[in-house]
Amino acid sequence: MKHFFDLWLHPIPAERVAIFRISVAVIVLLDTLISLMPDAADWFGPDAVFSPGQFESWRRYAMNWSILPTDASMTLVYALLGLLALSALLVLLGVGTRAACVAMWVLLMSFQIRNPHVLNAGDILLRCGAFYLVLMPAGAAWSVDNLIRRRLGWRVHGWVAPWSLRLAQIQIGLLYTFTGIEKLRSFDPDVLSDGGYLGDWVSGWAVYKTLVHGTIARWPMVFEHFPWWLFAPLTWATLVWELCWPALVFWRRTRWYALAFGYTLHMGIFLTMEVTHFSFTTLSYYWLFIPAAILMDLAGRQTGSEAKRRYVMFYDGMCPICRKSMRTVRRLDWLGRFEFADIHDRGYAESALPGVTYADMLKQMYVKRPDGQFFGGFRAFRALAPMLPLLWLVAPLLWLPGMAWLGTRLYRFVARNRYRYAKCDDEFCSLHLKLLAGKEVDDEVVRKVVELHEKYRSRNPKPAA
Repeated sequence: MKHFFDLWLHPIPAERVAIFRISVAVIVLLDTLISLMPDAADWFGPDAVFSPGQFESWRRYAMNWSILPTDASMTLVYALLGLLALSALLVLLGVGTRAACVAMWVLLMSFQIRNPHVLNAGDILLRCGAFYLVLMPAGAAWSVDNLIRRRLGWRVHGWVAPWSLRLAQIQIGLLYTFTGIEKLRSFDPDVLSDGGYLGDWVSGWAVYKTLVHGTIARWPMVFEHFPWWLFAPLTWATLVWELCWPALVFWRRTRWYALAFGYTLHMGIFLTMEVTHFSFTTLSYYWLFIPAAILMDLAGRQTGSEAKRRYVMFYDGMCPICRKSMRTVRRLDWLGRFEFADIHDRGYAESALPGVTYADMLKQMYVKRPDGQFFGGFRAFRALAPMLPLLWLVAPLLWLPGMAWLGTRLYRFVARNRYRYAKCDDEFCSLHLKLLAGKEVDDEVVRKVVELHEKYRSRNPKPAA
């Protein structure tokens, strides 16, 4: 029972709420400017395809509400769309956040009710996201409101009650589950003996039919040359993943796999289908499942704290490939989140990485996060990838099922054979890499590396990097 109450009431860092606020606001702002405003006359004006009379009947029949009057002029329509864009911008910046969230939701709801024929699932989910922002303390982190509070000398602690975030998490879980159930409805086992139809999803045709659809597919002429069965495994995997999504994402051991598969799926949908902002709106909810520590690391500090958060990359300063990797990370570290340490500074390295031996450090790169966790080899690369903006689009793919197995073996192969690929400019480098070329780095190899490094330091007092 205590765990249940903690789940709903125990304060959590506000960063997840903040990134959700920013994501939803960006989508609403761009959708208003790019989609709603250019087609405002056809969608919401006096001569719209969904006529004012139909709008009035729809509003009364479905008990919906909208601040748009039935006979709204185009001047009023454009004025309200401008207010919608302005409110989304204020939510994005975190200015008068609560009031701006209310205004954004009311206006978005009003325009969606005005013409339901132009909506898709992404629009409905976006409206739900705007409503959850009304319930959330969305300006508690990464906001102009916080800057003003600091200037006034008010305390900014950066912790919020989680219940509204939990509601949004449940929303996306229910969406996936019932989407999967809906896809199963065409399957009727009672008619199989009579040659009945399995349905596009159970039969494996759904993804292929979508990719070659003449209306919503981006590249139908490309995929129509492929056999349908090539996409059947993806059809079945998507169906199973949707049905099991709540269990997969709420269980920590499978959460990253579920989110990575979902990211890949929705980016694939965006690249192959004309679905406007659907993929990005769905992915905005994924931020609610990302650990707050990762978001704090991206920001460089926790809300309400002045302490900086830095990753430390430990590299082999006598290995040219390792030094090049370090320089590459330094160039891509646009956010300034990394510090670098040579493993041959053994006192610092061994104290910073307790339990990791010098031999282990010689075998693979290590990365230490600000929260004290550290990772080696492929997992070190996976830990640093989210901190490099250039890798943001591909970083989620590193958590796909099987990537750890493949990446670990690829990393070990390169690390073990680096003497073959590296170009050394002195005898110390060549000897160092040859010592590490064997299958095992035992005590004898470590002793020789230490001796070699001492000789190198005596001749080169400056750090290798």
